[in-house]
This record gives sequence, structure tokens and C-alpha cells, in this order.
Amino acid sequence: MNMSVFLGDVVTIMKEDNSNPTMVTGQVSGVVLDDKKQLERIYIHGFDSPFYMDRGWLFVETEDEDAEI
Repeated sequence: MNMSVFLGDVVTIMKEDNSNPTMVTGQVSGVVLDDKKQLERIYIHGFDSPFYMDRGWLFVETEDEDAEI
């Protein structure tokens, strides 16, 4: 899945460990790309540590309630 993430976006990410999902929703305050220009880690406002995508964090697609039909 290709997804664009921008500063200020509100995102939900999820990590599942032993059938116990952890979900985090918040505003993106920083992004870091790797040498291949792929998302390496994401910073979410209010959290001191980044979320590393190679450690099992995945984006959860949510319907935008304000989207026009």
C-alpha cells in the first residue's frame, strides 16, 4: 500500500503483538525517510519517541468523516 503522510495529518497506526493490538491516533509532527526514500519512522505529537515502521507499525485506513461524497 502506498500512502502519503504529511506534517499535520491525523493518522492512526497499529501494531499487533500476540493478538493484542495497540492503536495510536494523533497528529504527525515529523517523518524520517530511509536511503530508499521510504518511510522509516514517524513522530506523533505528544509522544517523545518515534514509531519505527520496520518494527511492525502499520497505518490504519479510516474514513474521513468530512469527506464529500
